[in-house]
Amino acid sequence: MPSRPSTTARRRPLRMPLLALAAALSASLVTSCSGDPSPGSGPPAATAASPPSAGDAGPLHDAQQILLRDCMRRHGFAYTVFPLDEESAAVRFPYVVDDADWARRHGYGGDLARRAARLAAGDPNRAYFASLPPDRRARALVVSNGPSPQGLSVRLPGGGELRRSDRGCVAEAERSLYGDHGAWFRASARVDALDRIRRGRVAAEPAYGAGLRAWSRCMRKAGHSYTTPVAARAAATGPKHPLPRDREVALALAEAACAASSGLGATARRLDARHGAALRAEYRADVDTRDRLRARALTRARQILRAHGAP
Repeated sequence: MPSRPSTTARRRPLRMPLLALAAALSASLVTSCSGDPSPGSGPPAATAASPPSAGDAGPLHDAQQILLRDCMRRHGFAYTVFPLDEESAAVRFPYVVDDADWARRHGYGGDLARRAARLAAGDPNRAYFASLPPDRRARALVVSNGPSPQGLSVRLPGGGELRRSDRGCVAEAERSLYGDHGAWFRASARVDALDRIRRGRVAAEPAYGAGLRAWSRCMRKAGHSYTTPVAARAAATGPKHPLPRDREVALALAEAACAASSGLGATARRLDARHGAALRAEYRADVDTRDRLRARALTRARQILRAHGAP
């Protein structure tokens, strides 16, 4: 079973339309630091909360897109919904590619990245936005994202403050789905931030370092002189000189084979699960709030999809 992050849905936006991209940029990270987090409120949970699933991600994304589209239309602007697709190898395999079947199909995900780039180039939202006169374009951004990244703020685990507008169509769509928009923003941002902390704790484990060295020795024996999976991935998919498809797949398959024989894949999964559970217990209040609001949103999302004739 591959080493996947424990709090990330297994699908993600295939591409980010221009308005959605601007919405993401309207969230402002004010400060940051790299230390471990201080615990959230609430006693430790006896069991870890379940992570978002692919089944959750699809309806929530599709319903939010419909709500965003309808809001933009009410303000006199067009918006075209966009789909979800498979996530990148960097997201799906944060430590090492250890799923040979996935590697055989996608290598390091170069095919997925190229597909995303093609679709982004033909994104109707991008073309529509570019066609607007400057004053209308500025108005569309305000309608979508609100006038400034103000209204919502949260202190993140590990340091930093994230700010975002509580106005505009993006905020309206999230409010319609999640009810308490501020609580959703704060809880989901804090839980999402735990991914980076969890991966950092895993990477600092002596057992992970030992597995990484064993993996590197295995790769050298296979003719690939990479000290880390990150280096192998960069060599395969770097923007300047990406490997041809057959060589990308061959390298990813070698990585997966060495992940198994060196024990790095199993070690990463074990450590990831342990630190993920500890962090979810440490931040029980945030995890519980996120899960409660997501459950409500799923019910609402399915109602929206049925009303719009979606299966």
